[in-house]
Amino acid sequence: MSSNPADPALGRKPRTPISITARLALLYTVSACATLLATAAVLYGVLISGIERADFYFVVDKVHRLEWALQRYADDPRFLEHEVKWDGASHALENRHNFYSRILDGAGRAVIETPGLATDVPNLEFQPPVDLDRISKPDVIQRWRSPEGRTYCTLSVRARNEQSGKPWVIQVAMADTEEETLISNLQRAGMVAVILGIIASAGLGSMVARRGVKPLREIARVAERITVNELNERLDPARWPEELGVLAKALNRMLGRLEDAFVRMSQFAADVAHEMRTPIHNMRGEAEVALASEREPEEYRSILESSLEEFDRLSRMINEMLFLARAENPRQQIARARLDARREIEAVKEFFDALTESRGVMVTTEGQGDLDVDPILFRRAMTNLLSNALRHTPSGGKIVLSVEKADANAVLVKVTDSGCGIRPEHLPRICDRLYCPDRTDAQLSEQTGLGLSIVKSIVELHGGSIAIDSALGKGTTVRMRFPARAPAAA
Repeated sequence: MSSNPADPALGRKPRTPISITARLALLYTVSACATLLATAAVLYGVLISGIERADFYFVVDKVHRLEWALQRYADDPRFLEHEVKWDGASHALENRHNFYSRILDGAGRAVIETPGLATDVPNLEFQPPVDLDRISKPDVIQRWRSPEGRTYCTLSVRARNEQSGKPWVIQVAMADTEEETLISNLQRAGMVAVILGIIASAGLGSMVARRGVKPLREIARVAERITVNELNERLDPARWPEELGVLAKALNRMLGRLEDAFVRMSQFAADVAHEMRTPIHNMRGEAEVALASEREPEEYRSILESSLEEFDRLSRMINEMLFLARAENPRQQIARARLDARREIEAVKEFFDALTESRGVMVTTEGQGDLDVDPILFRRAMTNLLSNALRHTPSGGKIVLSVEKADANAVLVKVTDSGCGIRPEHLPRICDRLYCPDRTDAQLSEQTGLGLSIVKSIVELHGGSIAIDSALGKGTTVRMRFPARAPAAA
């Protein structure tokens, strides 16, 4: 037993497929969401990178200013004190950054520092000093968060007086709390924007999807107007987008095939009714005449013989229609065997020897070839073709049964007669069921109009094709093209 949740055997209803509109809207929303998130992530990364680089330049600029003051005014404590305290905690650069500075001597003692630096940023929070010429990338900046939640960018640089050679250590700390607040606000604003964007994308996606499948619904409405009585209706591919135009063309081709099949089926039903009505009317008329008055035994015997001929004709017609119905079944299996085609057509020829001699028609065989075919079906096709050729070939005529290789993958079996030929207007329908052009009353009891239809079905059942050439007064050639080897699936 199947374990599929949608298995009817388990008593569960199959899952309803998601509509195309919902799928398109969902895909549009997911795509827009991914695009918005990716864009927000890129912009956020660019913003953070820009802020870090700006902080780096601010801190480094402050270090260079202090280093310049040490080189020029190392012996003027008042100037250094003014320079260090000028950008102290009470001054905000551009109302955004608060700088703290400290200058240490070679022994690590604080020479001068911004008031409040020791309290806000302890000396232990600075990294070991680096050389001034190694300051080139933002990664030299250390970010430190105080217990109060404030963030500082710190940098410690080693410097040396060019005249006295006296070493110094410059420590700079920049308060970054306002930038963190700005970043937090941007994060919240970005999240809100993304959520609103997703909601808007879902709405727009649903609208776009409904508008996109609108032509499909119009095609469905047009197709609903096509009924059995209006199979000649067609869709106009020029009205629809390119993708739906392909669908419209496919539907038109399907409607064409349905219309053709319906017309053929209707014609076939009418032909069957006509063909069966004739022998039934004949038997009914003979029976009514026989019952109208007393008859001699010989007359009753003649009527019964005539009725038996009509019964035989009806029986042949029913059997042949049953064969055609089975041959059109795609699951119909055939028992293939490797045959010598020349030997098979000679066997069929020998079966008709008595009839050909009585009619004064010469039948010959030619060629050589092997086929993978059903022996019974192949002989039936040859029997139908030879019988049909004898029926239309006058005394003194000739019929040739031949086998030849068409190419490496196909074998041609031909039946050529020197009979009356077929009119050109009849050739396209000559293999249709119950189609008997120019049939005479003498041939009425002999023909059912299904012989060539059966031959065509047999050839196509083997994966081959049939072609007929004919000229009035010169004869007819029927070519059956069979695959030289049976397909692997067979």
